[in-house]
Amino acid sequence: MNKHWSDHYFQRPDFSHLHICLCDCVSAVQSQWSLRHSSKRVCGLKGSSVVLPCRYYYPWRSESDTYQGGGWYKNQREKFREHSNSNYPDCSLKIENLSEEDSGVYHFKFYTVLHLSWITDTSGVELSITDLQVREDVVEGNQNQTKVTCSSSCSLGSYHQYVWYKNGQRLPDKTTASILLDPTSLSEVGSYSCAVRGYEANRAPAVCVPEKLCWAVKCVSTSVCTLAGTSQDISCTYRYPSDHSIHTTSWEKTREPQVDLQLAEEFHGLSQYQEKTGKVTLKVSNLKESDSGRYVLKMETTQGKVYSGSPGLTVFVTFLQVKMTPDTLIKGEIVTLTCNTTCSLSNNHTFIWYKNGQPLTTKHTTRDHKLQLNPVSSEDSGNYSCAVRGHESLSSTAVFLHVRYKPKNVSVSISASGDMGEGDTVTLTCSSDANPPVHNYTWYMKTGAESLVRGTGESISFNVTSDTSGLYYCQAQNEVGSQTSTEVAVQDGEYSVFFKMMPEFVYPTIRGDRTLLGDNVLCVHIFQNVRGVDDTYMPLQRTAQASVYETLQRRETPQTDMELQDLGMRRQRQM
Repeated sequence: MNKHWSDHYFQRPDFSHLHICLCDCVSAVQSQWSLRHSSKRVCGLKGSSVVLPCRYYYPWRSESDTYQGGGWYKNQREKFREHSNSNYPDCSLKIENLSEEDSGVYHFKFYTVLHLSWITDTSGVELSITDLQVREDVVEGNQNQTKVTCSSSCSLGSYHQYVWYKNGQRLPDKTTASILLDPTSLSEVGSYSCAVRGYEANRAPAVCVPEKLCWAVKCVSTSVCTLAGTSQDISCTYRYPSDHSIHTTSWEKTREPQVDLQLAEEFHGLSQYQEKTGKVTLKVSNLKESDSGRYVLKMETTQGKVYSGSPGLTVFVTFLQVKMTPDTLIKGEIVTLTCNTTCSLSNNHTFIWYKNGQPLTTKHTTRDHKLQLNPVSSEDSGNYSCAVRGHESLSSTAVFLHVRYKPKNVSVSISASGDMGEGDTVTLTCSSDANPPVHNYTWYMKTGAESLVRGTGESISFNVTSDTSGLYYCQAQNEVGSQTSTEVAVQDGEYSVFFKMMPEFVYPTIRGDRTLLGDNVLCVHIFQNVRGVDDTYMPLQRTAQASVYETLQRRETPQTDMELQDLGMRRQRQM
């Protein structure tokens, strides 16, 4: 067995019926459930491919024990990839186009018919992701040589070949991870970069070497994203050959090399102040969107030599903009509002949300630059905007959140030309709250258990007769849905008395010549409507016009919520 392989064995069940001859190393391994990895740590280059080595064994000579399933897991939690048994005993994992998100510890697990619990290696394989950097080192004991290395944060191994570039041109004779340069030779000065052969697209950032002969500018960041109208300081350092002296420094925008940013009015948002020799701070303030671009530091020596530092600084000026997803929605759905910028703001910012110009205090979720309304309601409709805390005056343009919902609060109002006697004209009007607006109204009259369509439109008018008397309701409909109103009663010249069930008591509701029904109707009794001279009202017998007094006996507990109560009535006549 090779020494560089590490074996991990798992407790084997007692299978007395199995007869396995441990005649050699391979059969000994195959007679047990085991996993092994040739390497516990693997380093992968960003953008490249990597293979995590793995081999697994189980007693495959037993016809009763077969592979059932397995796969790779990342960080012991998320399942990364299924594994088939087609390449037994190889369980190696290949990952392509590596990114930083692929870093972690990977474990292979499997189980068989006779070993139903997971078989795994608890240590797994640790995958690290790296990119390349050009590093300059002094060779000890040799002042005439500088060592330039294509370095990485983890060891890529010695089996790779490298590609070197100088000023963008490939150096065909340089294929190792390190090269030697003469720091005293001007011909060696240049911008050096490197890559791993086969992955030339993933080059290291170019670096000027030998350092002491280079002109260079290095800022804290090569790019800055700033909100229009705000301010930010960018610290930079610059380097120049030791046999030169710097007379002045200034910032210039590329494609406009003749413009000094300290003097030009159109670049008033950029200024600098000298901290000490070799250091300068660029102050970015009150910029306009048109100021976006790449800027370089121009250095002028006492000998009149001018150098523009590379790579310089790229400035992005952005505004806030609210994006809504989805852009149209129905009540009850989920909507996410995002405070977008055209670039990622350089500093950590706290975002503030506004509704109709007022700071939003909401039960809904806010995270980073997002606002989630879950679920959205009709009350959430309004104009939404966002701002960065500390720069509230620079808020975004508001967008309108348009919540669609079916009609609600549907009700019927009645107007009559007279006392609603026979022959009088009655107009019923249906009103509701809906978005989008109601596009269809339908009117119904109840006759017993049936409902008949009596018209369409927001209002209907008709003459009161015995045929038109009854209970009416309307249905309002829009693109989202429909809703019906409660019923109203229209009678030809009679009072309608309706009793509504309330939590604590039962009471009658009488409204002039008509009565609105409550949710639970207990009883209906109709009396002749005879107007007295003194504008008072008295129930009278329908034929003889005699006074009628009726006593309602209330049952405390109805049999059902919607049951029409059988209220006993005791009539007393007054002669």
